[in-house]
Amino acid sequence: MIKHFKAFVCAFAVATLISSCMGQVKPIGQAPLSLLDVDFSTKMSTLYPDKYKSKKWDNYYDIPVGEDTRMIERDTTFINEFSADQKAIGVEYRQRSSSSGDTLAIAGDLTFSSLSIAVSLDDKIKAIGAETSEITDQEIQKFIQALSKKYGEAKKLEGEFMSKFTIYEWEAKDRIFRYATIFNDEKNTMKLEVDKEHGTIKNVDRTPHHDGYFFVINKAYLEDLKTLGTGVFVYIK
Repeated sequence: MIKHFKAFVCAFAVATLISSCMGQVKPIGQAPLSLLDVDFSTKMSTLYPDKYKSKKWDNYYDIPVGEDTRMIERDTTFINEFSADQKAIGVEYRQRSSSSGDTLAIAGDLTFSSLSIAVSLDDKIKAIGAETSEITDQEIQKFIQALSKKYGEAKKLEGEFMSKFTIYEWEAKDRIFRYATIFNDEKNTMKLEVDKEHGTIKNVDRTPHHDGYFFVINKAYLEDLKTLGTGVFVYIK
């Protein structure tokens, strides 16, 4: 059986999440996280159990997803990181490898193969970022329309990372949703095709496309968004 595997060569990549099945929260990879109603009080020890800590690398997890594993990095974030006034402000869980065939999270009809999560020092979820690759124009419009029907007409913001892009924003009781699509020329991506039956791995041609980025923001930590600037979070503002 052939699967496509993406390992990001650039310094950032995504990471995150959680899920609920009949009220029970499960670790990342065991069931899709429902992003629209995720519980911000969910503990990271539930989402990233100690038993999945890497045996080779400190502050990394090897999360089982199907028959494979995905690498997650745990990193403390600071303000004034390289000065005497350095102060820890939170922790980010960043996904360092992904497969386009994974379904780690869902929002409406859209599925996401890569997750990232930012938490406070007392383990409260600040924001979750999810990525879906190679999304079509039809899927983009359908998703925007579905959220606008449920939460009201989207507010349009202008984001900028490398180039300018549009962010669609919706507001709910205790959370804010943001969605952006970015053109990906795949210059910083290595794509591999793994054939488990024959035990072969080969390079796959790059295919420029649009990627979708969906964010769930805890209103209680809205001011902390300015401290998020790695992985998928470069597209949150």
